Amino acid sequence: MDEARAATSLGRIGVVGVGRMGAPIARALQRSFSIAVHDIDRGRMRAFDGNGVEWADSIEDLAVSCEVLVTVLPGPRELNDVARLALPSLAPGSLWIDCTSGSPETTLSLAQEAAVWGVQVVNAPMGGSPAEAAAAELGFFVSGTGAAVERALPILARLAAPNGICRVGDRVEDGQIVKLLANALWFANAAAASEAMLIGTKLGLPTEHLHRLLRGSAGSSQFLEHDAGRLLDGDYLTTFGIDRVVEELDIVASLRADSGVDSPVLDASAVLHREALDRYGDRLGELLAVRLLEERADQQLRR
Repeated sequence: MDEARAATSLGRIGVVGVGRMGAPIARALQRSFSIAVHDIDRGRMRAFDGNGVEWADSIEDLAVSCEVLVTVLPGPRELNDVARLALPSLAPGSLWIDCTSGSPETTLSLAQEAAVWGVQVVNAPMGGSPAEAAAAELGFFVSGTGAAVERALPILARLAAPNGICRVGDRVEDGQIVKLLANALWFANAAAASEAMLIGTKLGLPTEHLHRLLRGSAGSSQFLEHDAGRLLDGDYLTTFGIDRVVEELDIVASLRADSGVDSPVLDASAVLHREALDRYGDRLGELLAVRLLEERADQQLRR
């Protein structure tokens, strides 16, 4: 489907949440669709003035005016608050695409409520940075019924990297489960790789040289391959808060309890990240657990 046909068939898209991720997502969608936005911070909405994007004073006003609702919110609490207001205002037959990384339990509960109002739901938790959102190079774990996903694909395709849309399953909560597990693995990998680099650096190996060797080894990971370089530049990835990391790991712990599976490695990672939250407070920094490891080792990982 070409862009003009997609815009015509899907109607207006409303985006709730135009912060660090939502703003570049809305601008990327604007290139192909009619867009309206809402955010609790009116200053964020005013940033769209003069750009051909309308903004709504309330979530209800936005929902009434659009055929597709896209939510890009910090977490499950905010998602629950927004959805309880939006769902009754969406027309039957509307589509709701949620890109929030949150709770499978919350997602399922809200999808059941959406069904009462005749609203189709696609869960599409995203992976990527604000820069990747602006470049339309995000990744999505997509779940929902086949018909709903088919409607959502022309929208997600405007935001995703090539091969960035992963179809997870028909249960709406499946995307959340996979995204949470993927994030939990990344957090644990980042901590373990940083521990290894701290050991090697303390034993006299140059940090950048050690990073290069480990990146090409059997112990490589997404973190070592794509993200550790930013750490070596002194960047603790300040587009995501340590409080949100802990929130996600708490949800993973509840999934582990439901599954009955023992997870000592993921549990140890959760303890470390909570200690980082206690040490630094709810600051931005996805790698603040690594900063805590550096502090304890009295050694920084720098080029």
